[in-house]
Amino acid sequence: MLFRIDPAPLEGMCPHAGFDARGLPREGHSPVRKMDLQDTIAAIATPPGEGGIGIIRISGPAAREVALRVFRPAAASADAAERRLVYGTITGPRGEPGLDNGFLVLMKAPRSYTGEDAAELHCHGGPLILKRALEAVVKNGARLAAPGEFTKRAFLNGKLDLAQAEAVIDLIRAKTGSALGSARGRMEGLLSRRINGIKEAVLGLLAGIEAGLDFPEDVSGPAEEAFMKGANAAREALSRLVSTYEEGRILRDGVGVLILGRPNVGKSSLLNCLLMEERAIVTPLPGTTRDVIEDYANIRGIPARLMDTAGLRESDDPVESIGVRAARERIKSAGLILFVIDGSVYEKNPSARGEDRALLEEFKDRPVIIVANKDDLAGKDERDAVKKEFDGHRIEFISALCSTGLERLRDAIYEKAVGHSRLHERESGEIVATLRHRVCLEKALEGIERAADAFKQGLPAEIVAADLRYALDRLGEITGETTTEDILEKIFSGFCIGK
Repeated sequence: MLFRIDPAPLEGMCPHAGFDARGLPREGHSPVRKMDLQDTIAAIATPPGEGGIGIIRISGPAAREVALRVFRPAAASADAAERRLVYGTITGPRGEPGLDNGFLVLMKAPRSYTGEDAAELHCHGGPLILKRALEAVVKNGARLAAPGEFTKRAFLNGKLDLAQAEAVIDLIRAKTGSALGSARGRMEGLLSRRINGIKEAVLGLLAGIEAGLDFPEDVSGPAEEAFMKGANAAREALSRLVSTYEEGRILRDGVGVLILGRPNVGKSSLLNCLLMEERAIVTPLPGTTRDVIEDYANIRGIPARLMDTAGLRESDDPVESIGVRAARERIKSAGLILFVIDGSVYEKNPSARGEDRALLEEFKDRPVIIVANKDDLAGKDERDAVKKEFDGHRIEFISALCSTGLERLRDAIYEKAVGHSRLHERESGEIVATLRHRVCLEKALEGIERAADAFKQGLPAEIVAADLRYALDRLGEITGETTTEDILEKIFSGFCIGK
């Protein structure tokens, strides 16, 4: 029989932990305990630096009491009611009055981000003010929050599942509208609902198998046709999700685009054009760029980390040589290389062709787009010479000076990076964006395939049931129903403090 775990008796443990029907940890799972949830935590929730407003976030059973110890309402009769901003003063860490004027807002469990009693102090966003206000909060009963601890508590308290919690940091780090939409969709539960739909289908298969095990005299188990139809549907759904990983990874992490070429072919000018700002210094002198200059550009919705590099040549200048070495070190890790050439000299300058050909050999196995710059100075003969020299490669003719050909180049970068246009054709929240999710899905797929093979071969029903349970556990790892403290620690340690 399929047992569904009631988390109520497992007080002090994560309601999504990997327990069996007896309340004991499943093999390979350590229980995730609600560690330190009796603590009240606090952190600065706004970014470092100066700002008009700074926020101290407080969460835990004593959040209200701690906040009211450091906040004095301006009016004696002011009501510090839930979800209402109250104006007043914030005291310093030694109880000195009037550190700053600001607002207090209280939120009562479970109607807060973490699902606990929570409070926020809103003051001016000066680093020293925030530091002293946080010191006052800690001195009055809170402790400093660990990275991601607010979101971790939201997960442990059932406000978010694990896939939604992971999407929070992706939402914060999104660099393009498409990346933002993908993270937002996953945070709202689009991916989780897809996973849960597959789980329900697998649970249906398992229920039929276990009914035959528990009541062999009354239930014969599922028919082969019905079982295989359900298993195939689950396999197809899992395979479709796995196939979205590369798209999701690019939306989440972006693609590294390395700009390479000989000195003075226009690499820095190209960087500035793609960024639409003067990010790199441009001069007629060869060797101006000495270090790798990086910045993000939005290329058709994908975050592209553009890296401008020193011109590839032998140099007696020790600083330039370091820059050239740094450029070559980036080649192996680059997702795409823009190999910039001077397209205006190819018909009449064989030495330039020879140098470019030798350089291309260094990264011929990497994804490359040939960018023939200075097209405003080139004629038909020069363009034909470039096409002949780089036959078989994607070539884009541009003029960084005149800003021509850039839209075609952006299309080429997108197509090389993504390989298709499906990013804009599906619900982006249903795209798998992390390696952890992909691995879990692949393992779940393996479990379904083993179960289907075992069923077809007529192996004992216990084996089929074990493989289906394995698949369910792997799917549960995505949403957090089966997880360990180690997994949670790894996920939330990558968050910023205060989130």
